[in-house]
Amino acid sequence: MKKLFSVLAVLFVMGTASIFAKTGVGLQGGPVIGNGIGGSGAVTFKLSTVPCVFAVSIPSFDPLCVGVTADWWIANPKIERNWGWFYGVGLGAAFRTGDNSAFGFGGRAFVGTNVFLLNKFLELYIEGAWNPMLWIDNGVKPALVNFPIDLGFRFWF
Repeated sequence: MKKLFSVLAVLFVMGTASIFAKTGVGLQGGPVIGNGIGGSGAVTFKLSTVPCVFAVSIPSFDPLCVGVTADWWIANPKIERNWGWFYGVGLGAAFRTGDNSAFGFGGRAFVGTNVFLLNKFLELYIEGAWNPMLWIDNGVKPALVNFPIDLGFRFWF
């Protein structure tokens, strides 16, 4: 009976949480200005209850390159009813395999604007960031001039 009650309680909490939290999932892409890995597309994920946005990109499969970011939105003030702007800080990391394998990590400072359409089902945005990184391969190399510019969308469920 305790197991059944525990399972029902967990299902109730999960069902209740989904009523209050919306999830945004989408794609973004654009160039990287500077000395970072070239531009690419990324999958993004955001919960409405947490001011954090996650993105995962794979700019190359040969050699394999993977990048991840976690951005904390400090604020998202409104300009108009469904239009706002946002800014914040975050972390980024990337790795590259193959003959020239490397691992990079660093901070992010970003600013952007977003608009919600179709009764807040679709979010369109553009974002610019400063993403200085330290690359570790045959030594430690800084990449301080690294400015990704992304245009993206998210569907909210």
